[in-house]
Amino acid sequence: MSAARLIAVAAVAAVIVLVALRYRTRARRLSGLRTAEPAVEPALTAGAPRTWVVFTTPYCAACGPVIERITALDGTARLVVIDVGDRPDLARRHDVRAAPTVLLADATGAVRARLVGDVDASALSAAAAP
Repeated sequence: MSAARLIAVAAVAAVIVLVALRYRTRARRLSGLRTAEPAVEPALTAGAPRTWVVFTTPYCAACGPVIERITALDGTARLVVIDVGDRPDLARRHDVRAAPTVLLADATGAVRARLVGDVDASALSAAAAP
C-alpha cells in the first residue's frame, strides 16, 4: 500500500472513532432527560387489570401482526388501538416516535412495559410476565 492510501485509511478511521465517541457522549447526556412514562388515561384502561395500548398509523405494516400477537398471547386483557393521526395529543404525551408503539398498563394506568417496533411474541410475553 502506498503512503497516501495509508494516510487516507487512517483519516477515515479517525473520523469514525470521533463520530462514535461524540454519539456515545450525546446519548449518555440525553438518556437522563427522559422522564418517567406518564400514566395511561383511565378512559383507556376502563379499570381493566391489564390494558395493551397500541399506537399505530394507517400505513403501519407491522401493526396488524403485533395486534394479532397480543390478542393470541393475552386475550383476556383489554386492547386499545390508537391511530396517532386521530389522537396526536396521546402520541405526544407518550412520546410516540414510531409505529407500532405498545404500552402495557396496569389497573391504575401505570405503564409497566413499553415496546417499539415489530415486537415478537417472546418480547410481548416477557412484558406481560408479572
